[in-house]
Amino acid sequence: MTPTPGRLRLVEVLLVGFLGSVLASWWAWRDAAPGHPADPVGVEIGPWLAGLVGLLLLLLAWLRSAALGNRRLLTAAVWSVPMLGTRPILSLDGWAYAAQGWLLHHGLNPYLVVQGQAGPMAARVDGHWSGTTAVYPPGSLWIQAAMTGLAGSHPYWSMVAMRIPAVLAMILIAVAILRLAPMLDADPQVALWLAVANPFVLVNIVGGMHNDGLQLAVALWALWAGLRLARARRPWLGLVAGGVLVGVAGTLKQPGVLAGVGLVALVHRQAVTDGDRDGWGSLIARVLAGAVPAVAAFAGISAVGGLGLGWLNPTAGSPASVTSDSPIALLVQVIGWTGVPIRTMVPTATAVSLVLTGLAMLWCWWRWGPVPGRQTGIGPLGRPIVLQAAVMTAFALFGAGLQPWYLIGPLAVVALTPLTPRRLAALATASIAGVGLGFLQWFSSPFLALPVTALIAALCWWTPPLRSALGRMARQLTVYSD
Repeated sequence: MTPTPGRLRLVEVLLVGFLGSVLASWWAWRDAAPGHPADPVGVEIGPWLAGLVGLLLLLLAWLRSAALGNRRLLTAAVWSVPMLGTRPILSLDGWAYAAQGWLLHHGLNPYLVVQGQAGPMAARVDGHWSGTTAVYPPGSLWIQAAMTGLAGSHPYWSMVAMRIPAVLAMILIAVAILRLAPMLDADPQVALWLAVANPFVLVNIVGGMHNDGLQLAVALWALWAGLRLARARRPWLGLVAGGVLVGVAGTLKQPGVLAGVGLVALVHRQAVTDGDRDGWGSLIARVLAGAVPAVAAFAGISAVGGLGLGWLNPTAGSPASVTSDSPIALLVQVIGWTGVPIRTMVPTATAVSLVLTGLAMLWCWWRWGPVPGRQTGIGPLGRPIVLQAAVMTAFALFGAGLQPWYLIGPLAVVALTPLTPRRLAALATASIAGVGLGFLQWFSSPFLALPVTALIAALCWWTPPLRSALGRMARQLTVYSD
């Protein structure tokens, strides 16, 4: 039997992406810490080049897979396999997770004992954070402790075990997208291509094993539960069930609570569409109906083992104290060049971040959220999914710390909206830039990585042949080959 063009394309993207993943994973194995050595030699430069080639091959395979239908989960699974056993890719957070898990598994409080005292795990924690206590909420810590216990507290296998919740997160995200996309008039295959089979997502969640993945998964399920029950004419139950999941998402990583915004907006719009009252009183009542179970779930999980809100302790590491992609963190570093101690600026930077984030979120609600009585623009019921993506983006951009993988959440939510070819091309360009930024930041400061990444994105978008190729890719997403 002669293979069809679609099957040949599938074999091609699977092999090319798999090879790219192998090269990137080998690089992560060889290059265990970021930065340039004093005297680089060929044997050290080789893995870096292999990593770069590997990431480029992954991106190429992803773009080439746009024309394939119903193969998103297969490509994501095949490309992920080589990453499962290697060291953390483009981040050292996996080692920090193992250290925090080791502390809790051995009866120590990660909110009181610094990561540098985590026995055999301590030496592998990033030097900047080894003297700090945990910044993650208790849900993450209990999962990390469980994975460390499963691995018998072995340093390497404890780190590898952190990929178990990461892979589970990818599965939950995929299933949530398949359920949510049709309800929101989005194309499920396009959404999977952007939010699951995307190298930007795979490299950071599976390769980097960031807990953002599990937090996002539970947040998406919160939106699905609320909307599903609201459409069944049970909006109040939807707010309660969704609110509980929002609280759980927050205990995995604090930004998970932002899903409460989209939950309320979605349920309110559905309830009003079905004939319920639209007014400020009804809207506020729905906010409270979602917020109370969310707070209760967050508080209940936090109380387990007496951990509480220890992530707020002054000994916890502050994102504002290091250089990241956050405008506020970058400004702190620039002021620090003048001789002002960075540690003295951290409280002010954190306060400014909270104020700006709050104002930005209020503006997002006014622009895209439900506003009873609004007669112009998008109407009183707003655009809940756009609101959710905007709030998550505002939180990331105005936060005291920003890493590329913080934008995976907004990307996944935007993927649940109907997308034009132009917007698809823009999101593909942003994903390429996200991978490039992560790679460059492994070697250099964001002060260099950010402008270089912006230049790469501009070249992708404005160079006619590349722009044309992105346009063809975007159009192919709705033309599937068997």
